[in-house]
Amino acid sequence: MDKPLDVETFLEQFELTATESVRLADCRRLLALVWLFLLSFDKGDKPRNPPGTAERQAGRNSELALLPDRGAALS
Repeated sequence: MDKPLDVETFLEQFELTATESVRLADCRRLLALVWLFLLSFDKGDKPRNPPGTAERQAGRNSELALLPDRGAALS
């Protein structure tokens, strides 16, 4: 793969209901957190992931935490 997937552009290809958008944002946050948790088990002497992977994932978690919460729109 030459470059990482542009997730936002990819997701724009789908027409989601408000409920689906909220659910998707919640799932993305949860999966990003799970991935970061799993990366914490990477051994320093024999890493399974390239250097900087955990840092990039932590940044991704921060970005996802800032996604607009559209749950209020459903009330």
